[in-house]
Amino acid sequence: MIHGRYSDGIRSATHDVEINRLQSGIEITFPITGNKLVWSYPETRIEREVGEARLHRVREGVDAGERLSVGSAVFDAAFAGDLARFGKGRAGEAGPGRIALWTGLAIASMVFLFFVGLPFFARLLAPLVPYSWEVSLGKSVEPQVLEMVGQGKPAKLCGKPDGAGKAALTAMTSRLTASTKLPGELKVDIVDLPVINAFALPGGRIFLFRPVLEKATNPDEVAGVLAHEIGHVIHRDSMRALIHDSALSIIIGVIIGDVTGGGLIGGLGKMALGSAYSRENERDADKVSVELMGQAGADPRAINIFFRRLTELEKGGGSGGLLDALQSHPITGERITMVDRLAENVPPPRAPILNAAEWAALKGICNETTGAGA
Repeated sequence: MIHGRYSDGIRSATHDVEINRLQSGIEITFPITGNKLVWSYPETRIEREVGEARLHRVREGVDAGERLSVGSAVFDAAFAGDLARFGKGRAGEAGPGRIALWTGLAIASMVFLFFVGLPFFARLLAPLVPYSWEVSLGKSVEPQVLEMVGQGKPAKLCGKPDGAGKAALTAMTSRLTASTKLPGELKVDIVDLPVINAFALPGGRIFLFRPVLEKATNPDEVAGVLAHEIGHVIHRDSMRALIHDSALSIIIGVIIGDVTGGGLIGGLGKMALGSAYSRENERDADKVSVELMGQAGADPRAINIFFRRLTELEKGGGSGGLLDALQSHPITGERITMVDRLAENVPPPRAPILNAAEWAALKGICNETTGAGA
């Protein structure tokens, strides 16, 4: 066992860790909490500086921002027989010409940002970001954001790819979006963590957490929450929030081809864990929820029933110690009133969005064989 310093690429703080050699890679242990991380040899890159080995982690060709520093001498002694097994090369490198070209544009963008103001800039720029970039961005930071939400614990996704639960979730998503033009493909998953929350990453990646299913009494309540998140995808609110909150680091990162820095992941973590959306964003997403639920013939007021029940659970201490209900989307009286008002103009619901068998399958999705972790 040797000692080193670890940075998660999200916060500026570093942590003292213990490092052990495994057959498959490096085991990193946090002495205070006992939590462990394992970096496989192929996904670990080594950079050398005077007296120090600096390791960084690359997943699927993307540098996630994690760093590990250890003295060169003790590292080489501990891993002498495995040095050839570490990954080679760097991820996301940009050529000198590309850097020179886009750096000029970055400077111009930052000047514009400074004089015009972040809110207007975010609204203007988000639609101009190619959606393919947004999809790559969401995919690259997904493991880190889910790890943040899980407070350092690996986040597991519920269900089997060919299971009844996934089929029911796909059916719900398809029925909500059948009459709507989306910016790109949606990918929806249930996260097996005891947090009442839901959020959308850039690129149409939506996550609902297990307690959303557990606390819902019918499928329309879950569909209302999902439709709200689809509203954020349609309006590309996650990109707007990120540009607003992490403008400089995101602009530079997108331009030079490195969109996985700590500031970026921190901005996404804020979106998932706190209130990153404006009141206007939330109102617009609620409007989409009502519209999509009405088009699907479901009950647009179901999300309000769900909200009110969660609020009563929180007041009565019946939340079981869970975090605040849908903490990334604060539930306000204004939002509930607006949804009720908008729903008055929607035809009465024809039937629940899922039939009884589909609803039972969705409720039991986390009891199926667990999907791949983040």
